[in-house]
Amino acid sequence: MVMMNTPVLLLIFNRPDKVRTLMPYLRQQRPAHLFVAADGPRPDRPAEALFCEETRQAVLSAIDWPCEVKTLFRHYNLGCGKAVSSAVSWFFEQTEEGIILEDDCLPDPTFFSFCTAMLQRYRHDPAVMHINGSNFQFGKHRGHASYYYSRFAHIWGWASWKRAWKQYDFTMERYQGLSTEGLSTTLKHDMKAILRQQLDTWDVQWFLSVWFNKGWTITPNLSLVRNTGYGTASTHTMREPGWFKKIVYGQLPIITHPEQRILDEAADHYAASVMFSPSRLYTTVRKVIKGNPALFRLYQQLMLKK
Repeated sequence: MVMMNTPVLLLIFNRPDKVRTLMPYLRQQRPAHLFVAADGPRPDRPAEALFCEETRQAVLSAIDWPCEVKTLFRHYNLGCGKAVSSAVSWFFEQTEEGIILEDDCLPDPTFFSFCTAMLQRYRHDPAVMHINGSNFQFGKHRGHASYYYSRFAHIWGWASWKRAWKQYDFTMERYQGLSTEGLSTTLKHDMKAILRQQLDTWDVQWFLSVWFNKGWTITPNLSLVRNTGYGTASTHTMREPGWFKKIVYGQLPIITHPEQRILDEAADHYAASVMFSPSRLYTTVRKVIKGNPALFRLYQQLMLKK
């Protein structure tokens, strides 16, 4: 069988069931270079150590093809933000380009071929910083090609280059003071929370690092990755959001390229209206809850009862 040479970083934590569901998708591709990173168990959850170990073994035991495997298994918990961002940095210390998948992302087979083709095509194009595996246009086809150019970096299965990740700043201090014109209220609030060390995340920093560098992203005209990261074991999403049901999934067995090099501002405006424009009340409540661990735990408990 043909092996895929594009390196893959798999991000895992404490959900062996998610890993067991995902690994057959990777086995089908047979990546020759697989990197696996896992955060450590949280000290206030004694049983979590067993789940973390089971998750790691679920990955390693499923690799039954010739494969170079490198692991970054943390003994202690770093938290979502530092664990993921440091894992991506570790990945790009060892490879010039690659695909990043979290354990709750189920990719269509053409996701891998799409990422590989885009990594090759835009390898030496500094303007392009990120390749999306997802699409949040809800069936709206942008242009006549297989993908369009965007400013938005989504992380449900994605790919990038070492040259682009060099612009990442976990603290956002590098970009403090730059104009935030064009960013949504939610993203502005999140950036302030990150600067104050009140928000444990990593993806907002990547989105903003691409944004502030005026980077472009490649977005397929349908979603190639299905996210299953919700439920009782999830850290942030207890239930499937209603808008998940509007996502249009598909395949890209043949890739056609845009005839013109133009950002699709209409597509970005539409995605922003869907994902980054909640009410002011929601933004205020979210800010308070995220900044208070006790309130956030209460929020999780309430969501689980619904």
